[in-house]
Amino acid sequence: MSAVVAPRAWTRASKGERAQTVLYHAFMIALVFAYIFPALWALSMSLRTNENMYAADQLIPHPITFEHYHRLFEALPDFTRYFGNTIVIAVVGTAGTLLASSMAGYALARFRFPGRATLLATLLLTLMVPVHVTLIPQYVIFRELGWLNSPLPIIVPMLFGTPFASFFFRQYFLTLPRELEDAAAIDGAGPWRCFFRIIVPLAGPAYLALGLLTFVSLWNSFYVNSIYLARQDSWVLTQALQSLIGRYTAQYGAIMAGVTLVSLPIIVAYLVFQRWIVRGISMTGLAN
Repeated sequence: MSAVVAPRAWTRASKGERAQTVLYHAFMIALVFAYIFPALWALSMSLRTNENMYAADQLIPHPITFEHYHRLFEALPDFTRYFGNTIVIAVVGTAGTLLASSMAGYALARFRFPGRATLLATLLLTLMVPVHVTLIPQYVIFRELGWLNSPLPIIVPMLFGTPFASFFFRQYFLTLPRELEDAAAIDGAGPWRCFFRIIVPLAGPAYLALGLLTFVSLWNSFYVNSIYLARQDSWVLTQALQSLIGRYTAQYGAIMAGVTLVSLPIIVAYLVFQRWIVRGISMTGLAN
């Protein structure tokens, strides 16, 4: 869309450029609406009465009721426990991933050692391995360790980083000038000091972008959690909401209320950090 006209150049643009700009923005608005419509529909259903739950003209509920939010906490009296379990897994897993993966990405971006290219190729190849392939052997290992029904099977592997996150940081670090580290080395700074005092502050957008992506993945995870967290007191929010769906009936109003509450922290975080997130993701593709 190179012909999209900037606001200041609108008066000097030709009719064709203006038409293309209008079409471009109209398409973007439609695309945004398509993405946010499911979230709006979930919010709408959480505020409807049972009589209007499936009415097509209730996108803006009338009348509005909060009874489904009360039913949610009645159906899930341990909602705060599930929320706490989810917070622990998401926060600790995200922090471990950022620390370990950034160090691995820094080593791949800056250090020269035998087998570096092979290691990088192997790292990329692991991205193509489905999680289901390694699930059974991992389950057996964690069962023998006695870690089932605890956050450890989910958190501990992430403390060693992930292939995607390591490659993400490697690409970002390649965009940072080496001269900064060379100057610090002249002043006597070692690799660890260069990393924590120079590289980490400069990589703030990358940490924010990958941190939010990892946090959202852990926050919304259901499949892996349902394998390792079978006992009810170890459930996370997604498992708790799934329990509201019975064999023959489902409390859709309470479910949508839960979905709205679970989605709210992620939406707020993105709105606050969106500028840095976009910058961090865009800069990872500037270097080869």
